[in-house]
Order: sequence, then C-alpha cells, then structure tokens
Amino acid sequence: ANAEGQPLKYSVQLAKKNDDGEDMFEVPLFYTHVEDALKELENAKENTPLPGMDINPYPLGGLFELWSKNEAVIVPNKMSIISAGAPPTANPMGQVVPLFACMEIAQEDKDGNAVLPLFFELEDANAAVAEAVSLDGGKKEDFEVVGLSLPQAVQLLSQSKENAFQFIPPSSSIKHIRDYLSG
Repeated sequence: ANAEGQPLKYSVQLAKKNDDGEDMFEVPLFYTHVEDALKELENAKENTPLPGMDINPYPLGGLFELWSKNEAVIVPNKMSIISAGAPPTANPMGQVVPLFACMEIAQEDKDGNAVLPLFFELEDANAAVAEAVSLDGGKKEDFEVVGLSLPQAVQLLSQSKENAFQFIPPSSSIKHIRDYLSG
C-alpha cells in the first residue's frame, strides 16, 4: 500500500479484449501470507520507489467482495496451494485460495453454536488438531484435516443462518502484526 494506505495496483494483460475493447486493466494484489506480501513489497520498492510503501492488513470479507467483482486478486501462499494438491510447479497467482479444517475441532460461539475454524495454512490446522488432542484426549490419527476453497466456504456461509466458520489467519501473519504493533 502507498503512504495513504491505498493498495498498489498492477496492470494485468488479458488474453483477449473485453467487452469494452480493452486488453489490460489495473488491479490490486492481496496476499494471504505475510512472507509473500513482504517479498512483493521489496520488489515494489525496487521497481516503483514511492515514499511510505508498506504492507497493510485488510479484512477478508472486503477482499472477497472485490475479488468476486474482478476488482482484486487474492494470492494464496505457494505452500498452501501445494498442500491442497497443486503441483510444485504451480504459480500461486490466479489460484483459488485453499482453506484447511478439521470437523472434529469445532468450537462454540457465545450463543452455543458450533463454529469451525478455517485455516489458511495446513501447518496451522495440524497444530490446532495437535492442541485439541493434547487438551481433550484422543488420537491424532482420528482427526482428519480436509481442504476447501475460499469461494466454497463463502457459499456455505451464505446458506447458513449462523456464523458457521471462523477464518484463522496464518500464524506468521499474526506474529508479524503483533511485532509491528509492539515495535
């Protein structure tokens, strides 16, 4: 983002002209993983040295809405797309954002409704399973972590009356924000 907090926009070349006769448009990129955003920030500083550039957290709901209208690109982490089944050579740009969940570790909200945590990284989902097993007992092998996409999760949410999911940011992103705010 620039010094005013506005996302930087990138020019995207279309394979063919759109209905308006244009073959290029500008769109901001949003990264699900802080390490990827920091790498892109360094590239942006080298190629477009604007004062005050930094990374900023943005609410997922707003990003998803922009993405659904082709007004933004949400870039998943490469390891996450590989964990979801993509080949190691896959480019994260343009891939659907994968999420990971374990149905057996749903928690209750303040009204007693089940809320399923959805993780952006498989490692974080596995760590939550390990924590649940250590607190509640059981065997880790009995807990299956499954994948679904961000659009699938939003579709399921739109069909539910309850807040059935809680989106859990990558632990590395949470750590970065905490370090940034305390330093």
